Amino acid sequence: MKGISKKILAIIIAAILTMSVFAVSATAYEDDYSEDDYFYTSMIQDGIYYDLTISNEYSYATVSGYELDEEGYPTLDACVTIPETILYEDIEATVTEIGFMAFADCYDIREIVLPETIDCIYDYAFSGASHLEKVVIPETAMFVYFGEGVFEYTPVLGYFAENSDNGEIILGQNVLYAYLGNEKSYTVPEEIDFIADYCFFMSGIEEITLTDNIYSIPSFAFASCRNLKEVTIPDSVTDIATGAFADCSNLKEVNLGDSLEYIYVDAFKNTAIEEIYLGSSIFDVAGAFNECNSLSKFIISEDNENYHFDGDALYYTYSYEDYDGTVYTESYLEHFIRTSDQTSFTVPESVTVIGAYAFNGCKNLKEVILTAPVEVWEYAFTNSGIEKIDFSKVSYVGYHSFSGCKNLTSADLSNVYSIDSSAFENCEKLKDVTFGSDIAFIGGLAFSNTAITEISIGGDYCEVFESAFANCPSLKRVNFNDGVGAINEYIFANCPSLERVYISKTVEYIAENAFNGCQNVTFELVKHSASSDTMVDYAEDENNDVTNYEFVDKLGFFERVAIFLSNIFTQIFDFLFGWISRNIAII
Repeated sequence: MKGISKKILAIIIAAILTMSVFAVSATAYEDDYSEDDYFYTSMIQDGIYYDLTISNEYSYATVSGYELDEEGYPTLDACVTIPETILYEDIEATVTEIGFMAFADCYDIREIVLPETIDCIYDYAFSGASHLEKVVIPETAMFVYFGEGVFEYTPVLGYFAENSDNGEIILGQNVLYAYLGNEKSYTVPEEIDFIADYCFFMSGIEEITLTDNIYSIPSFAFASCRNLKEVTIPDSVTDIATGAFADCSNLKEVNLGDSLEYIYVDAFKNTAIEEIYLGSSIFDVAGAFNECNSLSKFIISEDNENYHFDGDALYYTYSYEDYDGTVYTESYLEHFIRTSDQTSFTVPESVTVIGAYAFNGCKNLKEVILTAPVEVWEYAFTNSGIEKIDFSKVSYVGYHSFSGCKNLTSADLSNVYSIDSSAFENCEKLKDVTFGSDIAFIGGLAFSNTAITEISIGGDYCEVFESAFANCPSLKRVNFNDGVGAINEYIFANCPSLERVYISKTVEYIAENAFNGCQNVTFELVKHSASSDTMVDYAEDENNDVTNYEFVDKLGFFERVAIFLSNIFTQIFDFLFGWISRNIAII
């Protein structure tokens, strides 16, 4: 009877495993799929991967990548010609696109010839192809999309420059790739639909006229054009990308069109703009005017329902309806006027988020008074003069949000559930920090290079990432209470004053380099806990700086019994699983 039961059990398990393998295999090889009237598939030809879209009316192919050999080297020849069409079974597909990062880091390729049929080159298509010296693009090519970073970190600009007139590099019929000329005034040709990123970077132009065909100003297109004083953005433009006019230090007057929707981070960083008009369509300018120390006024279109300016700060407000019909309203403080002489500012009660870069670099500002709970987003107070803020009303602290705030001395983070990476990095005077029981996440370098002296962390669950408290010369005492499961890489690296570290029973992992440079530490452990075994092994490892430990607490009787029984059951399960696996192999 027992023999029969074993066989039945083994057969059942084998059947389950077989079905699982079948399911995984079916998914892994399911490359082709259909959607409505279209069929999608992939193929490889001459070392190049193509993604195909096939329909009854039209079939086209996108170059999606290149083949690597067993040693990880490209199988392509140094000179590559992309065909106009490729054949899939009996279907001819026209090659129209070079896909996202298709030839990225393909260091063997030196020359590529694109077909007459090409009309799209997506972002970073050839990025990092460090030996790519020549790209032949047909003069007849009419692009419907030309992405960012297409040829970054390649030497191909030299080839394009050799074939340009007056420093004007035009690819195909409608892409202005770069302007290397010496003219102070430049009018973009009427046929141009796309300007490439970095197109006018560091040029000497003083005046630029853009065409109505352009719908996007790409990243760093005019960055560091220090002679540029005025620019008018056509109504056709819907977005201005990151750093587009950054460090145009004499740019004082900017006329924005009513169709503009997005102005991305640092788009006008460190310019001389004094006032700016935001049209009816705009709904995101967070961080766009970072370090604009002359900007004192926002003029908002009467038709813009989301933005308003009260003379001190720019606010963005919107409402949305939840699945159950409940209406919520979010209000962001997006930009505080840098020219203000105010040393104290009261955030309106309606504000729920201190937005990205909102008070960044505000040196005069010493105190921010919060009247309601808020989240603080990335770079919100970076390098500001802030000395005092009621952190008890803060629930989330974003990436780099207070980094470099050299006057900040204390932070009561009792109600904060998450502290992102580098949040308080380089706050050199930050000494007193309090964590609450709801803290779940402390990011890498969050408190690196601060004056913090004591830490007590714990709760339901808390994860502390690498180097979170590294380079804290005054840190002496740390309590890792229940809820902390791991002590990760370099958390306390180079904290020479660290003396005592309490490790609760929940800690299951410690990184070998967690206490690098901490030679005077004594671990305080919970006797009979799993964590104590881990920490004793760590302390007694001759490769680690930490060598001292003592038991300051111990598990209760019932906790010890529970752990004992859990270990017994684990061993029994491991034995049975091993036995069943062996019997399956025999069957």
